[in-house]
Amino acid sequence: MKWTRFVRAKAVCAYFFMGPGLVYGLITSRMPAMKAQTGAHEAEIGYVLLAFGLSALVGLTVSSSLIRRFSSRRVLQVCCLGMLLVLPLTGSMQTPLTFGLASVLMGIFMGFVDVAMNAQAIQLEQRFAAPCLALMHGTYSLGGLLGALSGALFSSFGISPFLHFCAVMALYAVLLPRVMPRLQRDRVITSREEEAERSRRHRLSMPPLLVMLFGVLAACCYAAEGTVGEWGALYLFTVKGAGEETAALVYACFAVTTLCCRMTADMARTHFSDFTLALTGALLAVIGMSTVLAADAVALCLLGYACMGFGMAPLVPLCFSRAGQIPGVSPSEASAVVSVMGYGGLLMFPPIIGNVAHAFGLGKALYIALGLVLIIAAGSALFRCGRRAAS
Repeated sequence: MKWTRFVRAKAVCAYFFMGPGLVYGLITSRMPAMKAQTGAHEAEIGYVLLAFGLSALVGLTVSSSLIRRFSSRRVLQVCCLGMLLVLPLTGSMQTPLTFGLASVLMGIFMGFVDVAMNAQAIQLEQRFAAPCLALMHGTYSLGGLLGALSGALFSSFGISPFLHFCAVMALYAVLLPRVMPRLQRDRVITSREEEAERSRRHRLSMPPLLVMLFGVLAACCYAAEGTVGEWGALYLFTVKGAGEETAALVYACFAVTTLCCRMTADMARTHFSDFTLALTGALLAVIGMSTVLAADAVALCLLGYACMGFGMAPLVPLCFSRAGQIPGVSPSEASAVVSVMGYGGLLMFPPIIGNVAHAFGLGKALYIALGLVLIIAAGSALFRCGRRAAS
């Protein structure tokens, strides 16, 4: 009975992880079309992504307070609907300015959804004493893969981003009335000591150092992954000479290997240490990104992005899981800290890469991504600290 309830709860939570992945895959795969539709150049695209990152950071920053007041369940229900409604609006924009304004709305909703869905997943691990965060992030990758594949399909027929986004979001929303009532209710504090510790930490406004360090590592992971979705299609299209429908496959290649790895990563954690998984994954990401930068053939670039996806796959779920296992930290607090710092990476690097690309070319700018995965490889030693989740 316990396992049956766990499977049902995982399926519901996974559905909400798939939503933002689908949105992200749709937007990134159609970025060449959005660039042409709005008439934006690389630096302006970088500022649009900066607007998205800033607004997401606002959502992430205030999400923990909202979750404490209304519960992660309620926040996820409301903000998921908002995210789905804003996506077609984003696809209809005709200027860089309006594209940026729509991205602000999208970023706010995505920030709320990110913290709430990870809080739900952390609670699942604690409630059923079994790892599931890699699977949850795997369904996020599945959403990204489906979004990217649909981008390649719809762009090959010349269908506008607006109609494309409307069609896919309508299909996704069909099951929302059934899954929304089945989300987990937030865990209630039962220990006076735990409540006192949490109140003291709120007064100090400082999370534990180890949580912040996992957040820093997540920031590097988010930034490195972001270079794939935000710049990968443009890189193949403008630097390597690929067609738009081929360039749209960049995030699909990255997402499919990420998905395959994340679907098995929870089981792998029962056989290998978190440090081994993190270090091996980071080294694979280094090899993949090096291939992307060095290869001339488009097929080899796609293979490099696939290798990078396989290597990066376990890192972010490990950061959330290990942060959520630190004593005295609630799931919403751990999720908020790691999410805020993770999105800080998305906030910092798109405008940096955009301006470097505008000045020196996108090919040179993406060496920043190689530097990020090298930092992640060095930071994998962090997983030797703390305690791992129950398996």
